[in-house]
Amino acid sequence: MTNVILRFDYVDDEIQWPEFSVGKIVAGWVTAVAGIRRTLLNVMRIKKVYAYDGKIYVMYDAESVDRYSAYMAPLPPLAVELDFDVHYQQLYGDGCTCKIWRLSINTLYEEERFIKRLLDVEVELEHSLTNASYPLNFAMLPIDVMLYTRHFDGIAVVENPRFRLCRDEDTYHGKYVVLADETGFSLYRIKDDVDISQLKKRLLERLRGYEAG
Repeated sequence: MTNVILRFDYVDDEIQWPEFSVGKIVAGWVTAVAGIRRTLLNVMRIKKVYAYDGKIYVMYDAESVDRYSAYMAPLPPLAVELDFDVHYQQLYGDGCTCKIWRLSINTLYEEERFIKRLLDVEVELEHSLTNASYPLNFAMLPIDVMLYTRHFDGIAVVENPRFRLCRDEDTYHGKYVVLADETGFSLYRIKDDVDISQLKKRLLERLRGYEAG
């Protein structure tokens, strides 16, 4: 087996032709799509799953590199690792019961993991504000980052961010990473004890580095 990184637009969740040993699934196939091409992946050979720029990147134990060469791609520096698992879904109907095996890819924490990847800090989502809100004591840095489910166009590192919504003003006490998209602002509280000025410097340096790269 050879470990390769494969890039896809979409990976289907329904597992076809599952094989079992001692009651456990040992093989099964999902369809993966890239443009007009599609191929089959054995779910038991999927080692890790990442997302970036609206694409799914799969770390895969390939039995033949040639078979998957059209899908191979380098892993982007800001690609975010996603959790995945294999499970079955019980379906009922017409007096019978059947099991459908599925590959589930969890995008729940992709934003927090993106921030961890970019800034090396642990964060937790604490506030979500609509796009009618307006930052008062800081400016957003423009970015163009597409994960798998969200597209961000702004980022900031700020202590005690203050926002205005209509005639109301609110201050959120603490150190935050703020991400912006078309729906509004997401405020992630920084859980680590960090110097905010050093973190701002790190953000600028890494954004320049990724743009240059």
